[in-house]
Amino acid sequence: MGIVAASLVAAVLLFATELSTVASVDVASGSCEVIHDTDPALADRCELSGLERNGGSFLVVGAAIAAMGVGAGLGRSRPAAVALIVLGAGVLIWTLAVDLPVTDETGALGESFEGATASAGSGLWLELVAGVLAAGAGAAALLVQRLDHLVDA
Repeated sequence: MGIVAASLVAAVLLFATELSTVASVDVASGSCEVIHDTDPALADRCELSGLERNGGSFLVVGAAIAAMGVGAGLGRSRPAAVALIVLGAGVLIWTLAVDLPVTDETGALGESFEGATASAGSGLWLELVAGVLAAGAGAAALLVQRLDHLVDA
């Protein structure tokens, strides 16, 4: 049941990532409301959600992780356990290679506002935790299957 629970938590975190801020830029005045009045398109760059960064792909990956978690945990499926590891690793690679680099880029806001600073949002950390949970659940499922095989032998 722990494998299923970890997989479902990972899936929920990926769903939450799509609604959370992955990266944000703080302008010198401390608020993007000032920018919104003069340039709404530029103000939209103050916070980048998971949906804006990932186009909803983590919704699909989260659903796959949930399904593979049930297969690996309840069904004792080795392919499902391997898929969990692959999906979790994919989330981690995406997070570190694609989303993490933008957390310190101010982009167009930095060009317009000298004191702009960029930072990671909660969505980035949700992605990381989800990836670790999914990969860990897959590894745990393989370990349990191996131990069951040794006990039966």
